[in-house]
Amino acid sequence: MRGIKMTADGIRVVAGPDTAPEGSVRVRVVSSGICGSDLHLVTLGPSWAILGHEFAGLLDDGTPVAVLPVDHCGSCDRCLAGAEQQCRNALGAMYGVSLDGGLADEAWVAPQCVKPLPQGLRVEDAHLVEPLAVALHGINLAGVEEGMRVLVLGAGPVGLCTVAAARALGADVDLEAHRPARLEAGVRLGASPAVGGDYEVVLDAAGTQSSLDRSIELVRPGGRVSVLGTYWEPVTLGLPFQMKEVTLVPSFTYGHHHGADEFSAAADIVAAVPDLPDAMVTHRFGLDDAAEAFRVAGDRDEGAIKVAVLP
Repeated sequence: MRGIKMTADGIRVVAGPDTAPEGSVRVRVVSSGICGSDLHLVTLGPSWAILGHEFAGLLDDGTPVAVLPVDHCGSCDRCLAGAEQQCRNALGAMYGVSLDGGLADEAWVAPQCVKPLPQGLRVEDAHLVEPLAVALHGINLAGVEEGMRVLVLGAGPVGLCTVAAARALGADVDLEAHRPARLEAGVRLGASPAVGGDYEVVLDAAGTQSSLDRSIELVRPGGRVSVLGTYWEPVTLGLPFQMKEVTLVPSFTYGHHHGADEFSAAADIVAAVPDLPDAMVTHRFGLDDAAEAFRVAGDRDEGAIKVAVLP
């Protein structure tokens, strides 16, 4: 097998391990996405694990699957409480971070991490299930319901997935984004660009100080701000946050909501929103073009939203 790693010489396609981890199953990767967290990880220097946590492919029997990229331990207090996204052992069990991931021609994963695709979802598009699950978890934690008027800030991959997921739940979604092409993609997915104020829920998918400030500005007093974007740098809270008594709702990955598996629910939403792949995936590369794929994904001037690698 071959996969993408960050090396001392930059992004390279390298040979993977010769033996499979005990008890694992093989996924022949068909599609894999480059995430913003991948771009952050490569700035930290060489990685020993093959990158990629957004991926889908085929089992040896031909079953198309998306891969849940965290092998939760199932035995810590948080897993036993039904909050596996808070698993105390997750950091050492993340494909693409601490375990070899899916930016590769094949991957070996725990059997419980393979999720069969619903009818109508092409495996070529199923790398979008993971970011959609991230969005769905944040939406669920924030209590978004049918008929609710919500605002999404940011139209990167997670922001657009948030639009799609919130619309699938029946919410009215406004979207604020600074790049016209991304805003257009959000409108295509059902968002309105007419931003007002006094929202019961604001979904911050940008993860910056300015987006947090904007969220607090536009949420109603006593409202909720769902933190979907990753704050790679510390942020501060000011007097408006306190005066409005805003509730900040952090979210991380995905788990279960009212007994339903959010990752599988995300796959159903991707299948039900046929415009999502075309609205989001702006660039596709082969495995041998890994360095160029990462360059494009990290270059704002290229206009990329989601860059996919199809081995």
